[in-house]
Order: sequence, then C-alpha cells, then structure tokens
Amino acid sequence: MNEYVLMTYYIKYLKEIRKVSDSTIKHYLQALKSISKFLVEKKKIKQSIYEIKDIDDLVVVKEYLYKDPDFVDLDTRGHRMYSVGFNHYFRFANGDGFENIHEQIKSMDIEIPIANKQIVTINTWKRSSIIKMQSIESAGYKCEINSNHKTFTAKRTGKPYMEGHHALPMKYQNRFQNSLDIYANVICLCPTCHRRLHYGVESEKMNVVDKIYYDRSDRLAASGIKIGKEEFESLIK
Repeated sequence: MNEYVLMTYYIKYLKEIRKVSDSTIKHYLQALKSISKFLVEKKKIKQSIYEIKDIDDLVVVKEYLYKDPDFVDLDTRGHRMYSVGFNHYFRFANGDGFENIHEQIKSMDIEIPIANKQIVTINTWKRSSIIKMQSIESAGYKCEINSNHKTFTAKRTGKPYMEGHHALPMKYQNRFQNSLDIYANVICLCPTCHRRLHYGVESEKMNVVDKIYYDRSDRLAASGIKIGKEEFESLIK
C-alpha cells in the first residue's frame, strides 16, 4: 500500500471510476513524480505532491508551477505531458468528476494505513480537506441523513452549503490500525444535522447515529475498520 492516501485513491479513481487504461495511468503518475521532484528541488514540498492535503495549498502550487519559467520550459520540452498530468490530478483533487458518484465511490473503499501524527499546537491527527470536499461532491451536495434538508447557497461553490463529518471522530484514531480519514468515514451533512451530532441531546441524536452506522458499517469494514454497533455508538456519544 502506498504511504500517500491521495495517490492510492487517485489510482483507484482512475481505474474504478474513470476506467482509464493502465498505460495512461502510468503516464499520469510519471508526470506527477517528475513534478514532485521539481517541487522538492525548489523547496516547495518535502517529498511528493500527494503530501498536500488541502485544496487551497494545491491551488498555490498550481499557480507557482505555471508561473515558474523553469517548469514552463520543462513542460514545453516534454510536449505538455507534465501540465496535462498535473491538470488531471488537480481536477480529481478539486472534486471534478465526483458529482453524484455516491454508489460508485464504494468501489474505492480499501484499507488505508495510518499516517503519522503532525504537531500543530497540540498533538493531533491531520485530516484531508480534499477527501472531505470530494465526499460532499459525490453526495451531490445533499444531506445524507435526509436528502430533503435545505440549506443556503455557499458563496465559494455556488451550491448548497454542506459540511463533511467524520462519522468516527479522528480523535479515536489510536484505537484503529487503519486510517479514519477515508471516504467511507466521511459523510455529507447539512449544518443542522452536523450540529445535532456534536451538540444535540441523546434522544434526538441516536436516530441519526443509527442511520449512519447502518449506512456505513459495510463500507467501513471494507476499509479495514470493523466495528460493532454498540462500540460505534459509544464513540459518538
């Protein structure tokens, strides 16, 4: 298993969702490997483009690349293969192509090794805003508790405002051998349902928790997160 979850998911996405040929996938990955090497030499990343977990940071890298004369020259000599490879990955990371693939995305549920903790101001598990955004996109910007729940239009996307929620909280990552920052564990919720899970009284909260468990337990198991209903409920309370 590759150490970078976004690389693992990207390959699965190309194969399972987009049905891209192995030879084309190889070209895309080689282009991104070369770009990673270029960015490392420029001291913009540590090791790989896949270490970037936030879309805003990836946008900054994109703008840097296309303005850097060395990269422009490299891309020109390579017949645009590098910019093509990057653009395909950027569209994936930005959630393009994830529109309403809620059923198809289940084919990408696999065990993902746990990444290392990263020190911010406290010891915490870093999560990917890219995976969260893709999950919202794949749900069609509809609340997964009740698709009829309405919300306002988000300024950033022009679509109904929804929030990504880790069903099993990241703070319990130490209890599991595989990552919790995965598609199977991120659900799309309207703000009301999201706040209910965090702040609601137990009597109003548990029906929502039960629905999440029954909707996601099989997908979590496929991703190496095997958990019974009682334990699931105890971690949500």
